[in-house]
Amino acid sequence: MTAGRLLDHLAASLCAGEPMVWIGVAETRGSAPRAPGARMLVGMGSSFGTIGGGHLELRAIEIARGMIVDDAAGLATAPRIERFPLGASVGQCCGGVVHLAFDVVRPTERAWVEQARALAHEDIDWVRILSLGGAPVQVASLASLRADSRHPALAASAAGLATLAGDSAMICCDSLGGERHVIELVRPAELHLALFGAGHVGRALIEVLARLPIRVTWIDPRESEFLAWMPQNTRPVLTDMPEAEVRHQPANTAVLITTHSHALDLELVRTWLDRGDFGFLGLIGSTSKRASFEARLRARGYTEAQLSRIVSPVGDPAVVGKEPEVIAIAIAAQLMSLRSKPQNVRHIRQDHPAKACTTP
Repeated sequence: MTAGRLLDHLAASLCAGEPMVWIGVAETRGSAPRAPGARMLVGMGSSFGTIGGGHLELRAIEIARGMIVDDAAGLATAPRIERFPLGASVGQCCGGVVHLAFDVVRPTERAWVEQARALAHEDIDWVRILSLGGAPVQVASLASLRADSRHPALAASAAGLATLAGDSAMICCDSLGGERHVIELVRPAELHLALFGAGHVGRALIEVLARLPIRVTWIDPRESEFLAWMPQNTRPVLTDMPEAEVRHQPANTAVLITTHSHALDLELVRTWLDRGDFGFLGLIGSTSKRASFEARLRARGYTEAQLSRIVSPVGDPAVVGKEPEVIAIAIAAQLMSLRSKPQNVRHIRQDHPAKACTTP
């Protein structure tokens, strides 16, 4: 679940006058279903995202809905952290301990939500600062927070978060202005896909990837072939010259070529091989298509080392089927294997100026 989709859902709920509870995994010890930074939203009649499922999530939903009821009754519902020993109190076999942060987000608090949405939709690293003392939530870009000399403790905490890989992390600290805080880092998904082609497989793949931590640039010359709805993590590019878009993609991009034209496929493969700094180059088709392309590319002087970088047929070979949806799942599985091993599974502990805060 991407942060952008979570924020979009939150904004829609607030616009409808429905408060939600933002739940985040603030800290884990031992075996736990999700790492720090995992988050979900809970309303009175719905939930969105996940913190790991099972009895832990059921208990978290129960607490969140109780907070909404209390808030509507005018009772105190300040943000708080709850400690869950998974084996003893929750009945899950993980055996570790999870600390969850709970925060009621009311329709009157749309300002920080819209600010966060803007940062998330612009693919900017941003930070959400939750005061357990009840002060308003703060949102800022990671860059601006790290450069803010007025708040050195926050800047130091942000610098610590910035050292982690992955698209989310949390730090819980005690010594920011005498109040306990949860500082949550959210960054764009590190994996970027340049998808060339909006045919049956391309459309099915976009639907599969819509909920996954990946950024997609979707390129095709046929406007009518794009989906009527566009996922939050996808940017469509309509162009009569798809091969010209190659130079605009970032280094280490994962590339998937699945256009309506074999001639265009070949030209795109050539252009990417000439550039050389891609992270993955997948070509849809059969083994005979690959053999034909290799013969043509050898005739044009491409080396065996270059040809070996082409992944074709593309997709996890363990997923068998020729339906577009099945092919899309096979490709998505292969793409997810390219993600860096997350480094945000540890809770950051700082003795100065911030230290981990835990609930006894």
